[in-house]
Amino acid sequence: MQLKFDWLIVLENLRRGILVTDVQLEAPQGPRIIYANSAWLKMTGYNRAELTGKTPRILQGPRTDRKLLRRLKEDLVARRVFHGQTWNYRKNGEPFLMNWYCYAVYGDRGKPIYYVAEQEDVTEIEALRLKEARFRDPQDPGAAEFFAVLDEFKQRGRK
Repeated sequence: MQLKFDWLIVLENLRRGILVTDVQLEAPQGPRIIYANSAWLKMTGYNRAELTGKTPRILQGPRTDRKLLRRLKEDLVARRVFHGQTWNYRKNGEPFLMNWYCYAVYGDRGKPIYYVAEQEDVTEIEALRLKEARFRDPQDPGAAEFFAVLDEFKQRGRK
């Protein structure tokens, strides 16, 4: 029995955000966004029309970890799967803690033809973990920094 499979239907119904880009890693041109699934659009607040010609850098902001982004590029160039977590920003400027994997899809000649990122907003689960940590130690520096990022956005919204 042979199945006819529509991969787009599968991608659109995944709960994890999926972003596909070209393989041009040099800024400012690349990498360009080719596809974002519905979960990614919901997570970030963007719509597909707004992504035309854009790079994933649209999610970056003041608390995005630049060292981690350098490691992302190094891993992709070295043909390694990247895994990391950093602050990114929704279209409305709201910060969210994103955990993601990124890896190449290779063509017939063994060269990368796309980069795929599987991305997940882990802000809520991290907030729960750090509230517990702060309960044990009210001076926990990791918890203080995490909640400071969220509070910055809330304060800007009140002005």
